[in-house]
Amino acid sequence: MIYKSNKLLHVLILIWTHILNVSESTVSFYNHKNVIQFPKDFKLGCGSGAYQIEGAWNQDNKSRSIWDHYFHTEKILVHNPEVIHSTFKKKHTSFHRGTDIHDEDPTRSFSYVNGDVACDSYNKLDVDVNNLIELGVNTYRFSISWPRVLPNGDDRFVNEPGVNYYKSLIQKLLNKNITPVVIMYHWDLPNILQNLGGWSNPNIVGYFENYANFLFKTFGSQVKLWITINEPRFVAIAYGTETFAPNIGEVFNGIADYMAIRNALLSHAAAYKLYKKKYFAEQQGEISLCFDTAAYFPVNPDSAEDKECVSKVFDFSLGVFTQPLKNGTFPQSLLDQVARTDKHENISLKRIVEFTESEKQDLIRSYDFIAFNYYNSNKVRPMTEAEFKAEKYLLNKDLGVKLSSNADNMDDTFKGFTQVVEWFVKNLDNPKLFVTENGIYEKPNVDESEKKIKYHRGILTEIHKALNKGVVIKGYCVWSFMDSLEWTSGYFKKLFGIYSVDFNDPERPRTKKPSFEFFRKVFTTRTLPPV
Repeated sequence: MIYKSNKLLHVLILIWTHILNVSESTVSFYNHKNVIQFPKDFKLGCGSGAYQIEGAWNQDNKSRSIWDHYFHTEKILVHNPEVIHSTFKKKHTSFHRGTDIHDEDPTRSFSYVNGDVACDSYNKLDVDVNNLIELGVNTYRFSISWPRVLPNGDDRFVNEPGVNYYKSLIQKLLNKNITPVVIMYHWDLPNILQNLGGWSNPNIVGYFENYANFLFKTFGSQVKLWITINEPRFVAIAYGTETFAPNIGEVFNGIADYMAIRNALLSHAAAYKLYKKKYFAEQQGEISLCFDTAAYFPVNPDSAEDKECVSKVFDFSLGVFTQPLKNGTFPQSLLDQVARTDKHENISLKRIVEFTESEKQDLIRSYDFIAFNYYNSNKVRPMTEAEFKAEKYLLNKDLGVKLSSNADNMDDTFKGFTQVVEWFVKNLDNPKLFVTENGIYEKPNVDESEKKIKYHRGILTEIHKALNKGVVIKGYCVWSFMDSLEWTSGYFKKLFGIYSVDFNDPERPRTKKPSFEFFRKVFTTRTLPPV
């Protein structure tokens, strides 16, 4: 018997599934017209950062990173609703636990923060790998701690216990067909190199090339997807703020941050050139630089000035890194804004230095794919003249745009993701893309699984639309694998993990969150079922 009516067929299926005690939602899952299916080679997984999860800050010869130094020098108190900073003498005391101290003294309303223990992943390798296996990922994005493998900053001394930790992690992942995506630098610079000026010193290029050479030589036979620097914009911003390691002071805002941008780009290019010359023929890997991104919408959609701010802020936050990779230059709008600020502030110091012809040749096309992180969107409008004059930070003056968070507008978050993808397609000639971080945090002691699932469903839907349009997106990693240290926000305010971690328990037990099953189904079936 042939049924010509889909409606009649659906009714008959419902009757039959009622007899078999099968829910309607199960039937609709298998209605292929409603299910989003990702390609067989699409990489699906989650991510983490070494300093945020590993702990073991001084174990097995690991040296101090800039974040160890920062948290041990600044007494960082996380107190709702803001982060409070106060300086104290350099000393190691019992509160360097990297966790809430309510269990020691319930009357206290704050938490001391650091990464000394974090999730204790350095000592819980098998636990974490087993959790990744249970989650069903085929990809895991993680970073290598520079001070853990090369404590003195270069390869004159190699720390074998640290190297063996990553060798073991990589091998255990490969044994279970999980692709490692390795970030060389996720903000944890050996503090000994910061003593030389860190990313503001041009000599960092040689040190980073040395570090990259060591990584390629040591792990390159097994790692085929490399990311040199995670979010170089934040690496640079740290050189003009006092609320982020290495905390060199706000007096260098608009000066040292531009130095760091330049040096980070040249460091990436040096690593890329080295790989292609020395390792690619044998290892056949791919290399990227990972950008933080956000979407931008005009406060007044009918205002030409507000709409122009969207282009300007993209140039300032993203184009400053991508345009050098395309043609070796910085965006003209950025150079014009710097010149405007210099004139207004009577600055004669050259704050942004363009690249030489030789440097341009190293930079141009120094990537095999583009990795990016995305979370949400902002509303933008021009600074008024009064706001420009009152602004104390040079970097903000250079931007000349006022931003306000639009994170609560989830529809704009979804549209904004596509806006970012389209920006890359247009400005980098349709490159291969990889979403290496994407997530929404949950508040403590509240089940926000429904919001979390809605968020990821929306982003994955936008990815599927882009794939159907011919955009090449290699993969997608949820931020994050488990709850972890969110830098100066601490451990308890922004919970991104698929697994929760009890930071008040010395054993740091992991627990599946209610959204776990959603992610497991997406990862294992490669589908996004309808609501």
